[in-house]
Amino acid sequence: MSLQLLAFVLLAQFDWGISSPQNAKSVTVISTWPFTKATDAAWEVLSQRIYINGEQTTSTAVNAVVAGCSQAEEDRTITSVGYGCSPDEEGHTTLDAMVIDGDTMNVGAVAAMPYIRQAAQVAREVLYTTKHSLIVGIKASEFAVSRGYQKQSLDTPESIELWNKWKAANCQPNYREPSTWIPDPQTQCGPYGPKWTAQYQTGDRPEGTVDEDHHDTIGMIAIDAYGSMAVGLSTSGAIHKIPGRVGDTPIPGSGGYVDSEVGGAVGTGDGDVLMRFSLSFQAVSYMRNGISPEDACAMSLKSVKQTEKWSGALVALNATGHYGAACVGFGKFQFALRSENTGNSSIVLTVDCK
Repeated sequence: MSLQLLAFVLLAQFDWGISSPQNAKSVTVISTWPFTKATDAAWEVLSQRIYINGEQTTSTAVNAVVAGCSQAEEDRTITSVGYGCSPDEEGHTTLDAMVIDGDTMNVGAVAAMPYIRQAAQVAREVLYTTKHSLIVGIKASEFAVSRGYQKQSLDTPESIELWNKWKAANCQPNYREPSTWIPDPQTQCGPYGPKWTAQYQTGDRPEGTVDEDHHDTIGMIAIDAYGSMAVGLSTSGAIHKIPGRVGDTPIPGSGGYVDSEVGGAVGTGDGDVLMRFSLSFQAVSYMRNGISPEDACAMSLKSVKQTEKWSGALVALNATGHYGAACVGFGKFQFALRSENTGNSSIVLTVDCK
């Protein structure tokens, strides 16, 4: 069944999102969660006048989403993006980020990166200074240093205190399947060893989800004055994760996806669920077939095959500046928007979740 036909079959079911007014103008920035300082920072970049070879122009959508994500990375009121957030089992913070240029479809991303606080900026370095798409781990940090960034600890007194409280609570909750580890991760901390190998394991994975306090990602979409689009994402990942875990944020088509001729989408929520279904790519594909951003988000979320409770949300923006969002499991989901229709500041919109 084609995406267009599927839309007509399913549209009546999707009354759980939000969409833009039909007179929306094109220059727009939109972000997961009510991170209005981030959308304002991105808008400031979109509004700048710069000179290239003596000619006045405006800044790009790529630079706008990097500016917005960078603001969130430095905002200590946001507890799931940037340094000092989401310590892993060993008590350390690592960062994931991605930038996609909607004109070229080129990607720059870093994952599980320690010691470097400017994750979105380093992702842009990958995008513009290499022929790669993703650099990970300590080698991502070394790459950042080679581009002039300074190593700094990503741990803070607050994140260390959070980790110590988790340790005192017998390392609960965690992400390990109880029947496969010794000692029992439901009752004790590690170090852990194998009870038996995964080769002989059957049944369901451990249940687990995220809530509004651990939503873990800023995802941003922008359209600049020339109609070029970009997406940017940054996160400190799932709190208490197994070291080295990477979620959906730095994975193209999963955390985010964009094509300037069509639109872009970004996701947030339980990355271990979201990354299995390429939801951002799905949403852009639906918009490519004429589906509205709101319905594209809802239809993509509907495709998730997950028996346990989970939480996730998608925000989409098409090439004409119309936007939409939908969500599952959060109760309500908020996102930030700034455009020529919102005046001199960003606004926050709320979606009731399925």
